[in-house]
Amino acid sequence: MLQNKDIAKIQEVKTFFNDTWVQPEFFLKHLELLNFHKTSKLFKSVKKCGVPFWDLMKLILVLPFMDMGSLGSVFNGGATVETKAQKDTYYRALTNQKMNWRNLLLLFVKRYLSLEQKFATPKDIHKCLIFDDTDIGKRGKKIEGASKVFDHVNHRFIFGFKLLVAGYWNGSLFIPVDFSFHRENKDNKSKKYGLSKKQWKQQKKTKRDKGLPVNKRFKELNSKKTDMVVDMFKRVNQRKIEVDYILLDSWFTTISLINEFLSVNKEVHVIGMYKYNSKLSMEGKQYSIKQLRKHKGKISRARSLKLYYFQYVGEIDGTRVKVFISKRGVNGAWHTIITTDTKLTFKKAMEIYSTRWTIEVFFKEAKQLLGLGKCQSTNFDVQVAQTTITMVQYLLISLKHRMEAYQTIGGIFKNIKQQYIEHKLNKRLLLAIVEILEVLDLLVEDIDINSIARRLVLYSESLSFLTNPPNPANYSKLAA
Repeated sequence: MLQNKDIAKIQEVKTFFNDTWVQPEFFLKHLELLNFHKTSKLFKSVKKCGVPFWDLMKLILVLPFMDMGSLGSVFNGGATVETKAQKDTYYRALTNQKMNWRNLLLLFVKRYLSLEQKFATPKDIHKCLIFDDTDIGKRGKKIEGASKVFDHVNHRFIFGFKLLVAGYWNGSLFIPVDFSFHRENKDNKSKKYGLSKKQWKQQKKTKRDKGLPVNKRFKELNSKKTDMVVDMFKRVNQRKIEVDYILLDSWFTTISLINEFLSVNKEVHVIGMYKYNSKLSMEGKQYSIKQLRKHKGKISRARSLKLYYFQYVGEIDGTRVKVFISKRGVNGAWHTIITTDTKLTFKKAMEIYSTRWTIEVFFKEAKQLLGLGKCQSTNFDVQVAQTTITMVQYLLISLKHRMEAYQTIGGIFKNIKQQYIEHKLNKRLLLAIVEILEVLDLLVEDIDINSIARRLVLYSESLSFLTNPPNPANYSKLAA
């Protein structure tokens, strides 16, 4: 910057421009919509001095929307993001063992759902809790808690984790509400977790206080996924998040698991793909699923779904269920779906169950757009932190998608980054204008730079953005 300037005049110019420019930090505005400044007590015990924990989190949450892949890109000199702390402070926040990341995610979900009530929602919607898992591959063998897991898509073993996710469908959008990491091959005596003794010794091992949430998260690595889905449902139920149906794929759908769900909340119903050849008791007689598939009676047809089906109501191991056995076309393979809601029609059951596909879309979009599972930190606590952050970021995109329902989430993500880049270019242009006026003030006597500034803005179409700045409030309008 030039020295020996008339500071008073230049400050007037800068003030004029500041009055006509509102920085469009749209996602920070979305965070304000969630009223997180009122819940700072969640972070008070985590970080008692220095930069507040929530201020650190706000920058980490908006990184992918600013076209920055990691914290390193903020501090390598190429970024123009204002930070309140050094790089190590942010990394320490991710490894802070006092932080309850599960509570943070659930708190975001609750705030989002409270906002959702202000949107116009379609009638006759069904709110569903969906469970499924996905493979999270890792490159480093030293990553704490990682193991050999079987990839069912490619039919091979990979190194990494199984990520179990509970997602909530509220009738409009899918949002992740809970998750847990799991490892496999723990009973392999020669290669525990699929690792050699050398690889096992090289894995990072972090000391954790038994009373802290991070210790519980690490122990979940060896938990059964069926036990975890029940625990996740209990937490959702305790948070008073309304659930009409729990949707399961064939791996999770068992009568014992269904009964555990019903013991938590008898009002909820379960719909799941069923793979077992169980006995169905009807009118005092028992039939196996295979026998019912070979039934020679009249078969029904759902023309809109292009499916043929039989339906039965009875009991499997004492639990009353409705069984749908369907196939596509005359020569298609039979599939079995069971539900505890015996009043459901076949068409309605299939409509609700098709919602389960939204979790597959989440896995794809979160991996491609937000880097779900890309964290390569050797510390398991950071793996949990980064996964939580990714899910909160997805929730923020969902919020913007809800406000601008005509766009896809992928399109929203691209527009967000484009708007941020345009804002940065506009800001640089604004600084260049101020610099030019500063030079004019030095070179030309008796110049009214305030008048020149106003004329530049009023009569130049290229600078019209200064008088009509993008208002962050426009990004926060609730749908009619």
